[in-house]
This record gives sequence, structure tokens and C-alpha cells, in this order.
Amino acid sequence: MIDTRTRSRAPRTAAAALLAAAALLLAGCGSAPAPAPTASQAPTESGGAGEQSQAQQCAQVMADVQAIATDVGRVGELLAANPLQALALLADVSGRVGDLQTSVSDPALLERIGEIQAGWEALLAEAESSLAAGDPAGVERVTAGVTELLEQVSSLQEFCAGTA
Repeated sequence: MIDTRTRSRAPRTAAAALLAAAALLLAGCGSAPAPAPTASQAPTESGGAGEQSQAQQCAQVMADVQAIATDVGRVGELLAANPLQALALLADVSGRVGDLQTSVSDPALLERIGEIQAGWEALLAEAESSLAAGDPAGVERVTAGVTELLEQVSSLQEFCAGTA
């Protein structure tokens, strides 16, 4: 039996995802800066196991975040040419954002990742609710959400660089 609530919600969710992608494109999210390598990120022979573990986890998370940012930029490029492919890529990005914590055990790093995940989910929820309500100011709010999300990513970069 097909759940009509789920079926009728799918186009709204797809449209919300595309609205979020458009806002990401407008805000330039696809060009997140690559983290600068620092001594705190590179494992050393003299460092303790906890420091190495956190540094390695940071390096992996930052590589994942950079790959996600690259794909977000691709979503923006695909919007005009192939909206369905853009939507599929955005769904993949959402899954990868949700999986950021899978290889992390450091509590401070997990907290920052949780903030990024919550920001991403809020961004998509805002886009969906704006579309459902027919609110033309939704793009502005989603763009503001992108700005907050970028600040969270910058905070993560600073933490991993040892400057936070």
C-alpha cells in the first residue's frame, strides 16, 4: 500500500532540496577553503596517542568536509543542466553530512560535527517549510542558514588547526 502522505511530500522535499542548493550556490558554499596543514594535524612520533588520534580524526573529517563542499558546488552547477542529477547529488551530500561522525570518537570533534549536522538539517527543513508555505523570503533565510553553516565549518577548521 502506498502512503499518500509520503508520496505527496516527496516533490516538496525535492523542491526544498533544490531551493537549498540554490541558496548554497548563491552563498558560495561550494568553495569552502581547504584546511591549512598544521603541526597539530600531522601525527608525530613524540605526540601522545590521544593527540595523534584527534589529529588523524580531524584530518579525515576535514577531507570529508572539503569533498562535500566540492559536491555542493557541483549541485549548483547541475541545477540548470540536470535538476534530477542535482537532486541525487544533494541527497548523497546529505547522507555524507549525516555520516561525518562515523569514524570519530573524540568528544570535542563529535560536538562540532553534531552542530554541522544540525545546521544542515535545519537548512533543509527551512527550505522545505518555505516552499510548502509559498514564502518567497525563504531563499534569504536559507542563505542565512548557509552562512551559519559556513561559520560552523570554519569553527571546525580552527579546532582542527589548534587555534580554537
